[in-house]
Amino acid sequence: VVKPSSPTHPPARARYRGGPADATMDEADDTDPGLAGLSPEFQAMIGGMAGHTAHFAKLLERRAASLNKDQAKTKDDEAYLESYADLDIHEQMLKDQPRVEAYSKAIAFHGERSWKAAGTTTVMDVGSGTGLLAVLSARAGAAKVHAVEASRLAYFAKQIVEANAPAGSIDVHECLAEDLDLGTEKCLDVIVSEWMGYFLLFENMLPSVLSIRDRYLKEGGLMLPSRARLFLAPLQDGAFRDSKLEFWRQVAGIDMSALVPLAKATVCEKPQHREIPADGLLAPATVILDMDLHTVKDSDLRRFQADVKFDIPAGRRLDGFASWFDTAFGEAPDVLSTAPTEPLTHWRQTAFYFKQPLDGGGGISVEGTVLVERLEDYSRGYRVTFDLEAPGRKRRLESFELR
Repeated sequence: VVKPSSPTHPPARARYRGGPADATMDEADDTDPGLAGLSPEFQAMIGGMAGHTAHFAKLLERRAASLNKDQAKTKDDEAYLESYADLDIHEQMLKDQPRVEAYSKAIAFHGERSWKAAGTTTVMDVGSGTGLLAVLSARAGAAKVHAVEASRLAYFAKQIVEANAPAGSIDVHECLAEDLDLGTEKCLDVIVSEWMGYFLLFENMLPSVLSIRDRYLKEGGLMLPSRARLFLAPLQDGAFRDSKLEFWRQVAGIDMSALVPLAKATVCEKPQHREIPADGLLAPATVILDMDLHTVKDSDLRRFQADVKFDIPAGRRLDGFASWFDTAFGEAPDVLSTAPTEPLTHWRQTAFYFKQPLDGGGGISVEGTVLVERLEDYSRGYRVTFDLEAPGRKRRLESFELR
């Protein structure tokens, strides 16, 4: 899972810690040791065990040192790559059947459709990790596959491709995608990558894929996935709210309601990555981002905004919003979806729970905007801000950070 460039998702995942700057305009709220001399196997083992601990420790170290922007990004990348030396992350992704099947079917489809007949197709797997997509591409008929992996897992990826693909068909490049040098010619027919994170964009791996696309993909070349959409829908989730907030009002016969404000500040300050009940969706989802991977630019990902408009039915309540994404693979018929109505993936859904729910009463209309911005102090994170209004109700302004 290469990257600055690497895959996208640690387990359940320790991929971020929240700390949104949150403003609610409503009723008052209650409110690495040196490893150079050791074998590659031992380095990878130690790096994997320490991966996520190092991830957060390095972020704190960077902030304390007040590094400049370029230095800070380098630190973010280093911590990110350390986290992907953890084999548990890869196990979780490889056990994600909808994910693996979607990529397997898409690669097989395009292999049968054109790669085998052409006999000259060159594919690049960006953020290769264990080498799964690279091996699948070679087996599907790609004449040459380049696998780019920046974490220490590249050492093992080389052994995996040697054991599972024709000799010489796959080259593993242990480097950042941005540092890869294949010369000046556009030499790739296909780029395949599993770059998606929570809320589609968290971990910000896509710019690494785009750097390969812009330098090496031939005119008319294929991106897999070729399209990605990010969805948002209003949500009522009383069971979650009760289990995390109302729980504190009475515990084993003891009044602990003094802790409710603290629980609210903690639970509602950051997005929650969890399985959302499909029957909790109050209205059809809105597409807040629709990307053609052949043309999207990094600048398109730094800041974007979408309008939202929906009705809260009588007797229902807006607890927040649920988000998910889907990806398409060119003309292949299968789509990978993380919607709550589809089989569960390791991404689950991302939910944003408001500190102050909005009761629907006899039924009301709500409209406003959602603004998504890349964080200034953490290059792989995002801030999501909701600004909502409803007749006869005070404005809701709540912000969450994915970090």
